[in-house]
Amino acid sequence: MHCMGVPLSEVVDQFLIDRATLTRRGLTESSRENYRRDIVVWATVIARQTGRLGDKPAPDDPAPLTVVLVDDLTETQIKNAYRVIRLQEAVSTTQRRVGTLRLLCHWLQLEGHLGVDPTLRIEAPERPVRLPAGWNDDELERLADAVWEERAPHARRWPALERATFALLSTTGVRAAELCAVSEQSLRRDSGGEVVMSVIGKGNRQRIVPVPPEAITFVEEYLRERTARFGTFPAASPLLRRADGVPLTRGALRHLVDGWIARSGVPKQEGESAHGFRHTYAKGLIRSGVPAPAVQALLGHEDLKTTGIYVKATAADVRDAALLSPARQVLRDRTP
Repeated sequence: MHCMGVPLSEVVDQFLIDRATLTRRGLTESSRENYRRDIVVWATVIARQTGRLGDKPAPDDPAPLTVVLVDDLTETQIKNAYRVIRLQEAVSTTQRRVGTLRLLCHWLQLEGHLGVDPTLRIEAPERPVRLPAGWNDDELERLADAVWEERAPHARRWPALERATFALLSTTGVRAAELCAVSEQSLRRDSGGEVVMSVIGKGNRQRIVPVPPEAITFVEEYLRERTARFGTFPAASPLLRRADGVPLTRGALRHLVDGWIARSGVPKQEGESAHGFRHTYAKGLIRSGVPAPAVQALLGHEDLKTTGIYVKATAADVRDAALLSPARQVLRDRTP
């Protein structure tokens, strides 16, 4: 039934409920908030263009979703709003905003709220292709030298923690947030006796990443020192902890990696500091001839826009891929 004069505030919640129900993995709270935020941005621009909101925010402004109607979502109105958003937002953000609006308008059409989908002729800008850099083997060696170098003792510095952190970052390709969330029980030996690490990635997807023995050597060294300092922690609590016993956060991890980069003189990677290890890990595997599906499985990538299909690597491919990481030789040279 056509929604004459119905504000967006009365349909958005049902749209989000349907998205959570119909999406294969459901919606995380973060995804739900991102969808809502995108719709609010569109509503805010449209409300300003139609005179229902002022050009500048005011304390007594009504909520944008309450003043923009379903009937306001016309092709002309959306094109006008799109011109504003494209000038104000980064390309990647604009792409997401357009994607969210397309989903909303398609849902409104399916539900009978819109006669036609007004977004059919709206094209999101193309994101410029930026190839991940990563560090070459020489730069990885220099980073390791910075981690293992003898330095004056400091209450806030814990060399064993830094060595374990470097070992896991360089040989598993995990994201910063994933590493900080790893617990002691995340590490286990599989039926073949090899150590694997359970990682919870984006979208709460779990993957199993093999951890080579060279890395485990330094994790075990760190665990022995951690037990001597603080005793035991619950197995489900964070594995990596600072010198004061507080779990390692993304901010603290960034500080560690930034220090390694500064002392080694290697180029800083774009984005989050620790992500450079992820790029290095992936490029090292590809350079070693590892099949792309195996690399995809190890990194936890799932990008329907570029792959179009889900590709699963066999457990053997994944294990063999991890064991080819060039970071293993870097750690092997430093094993006592």
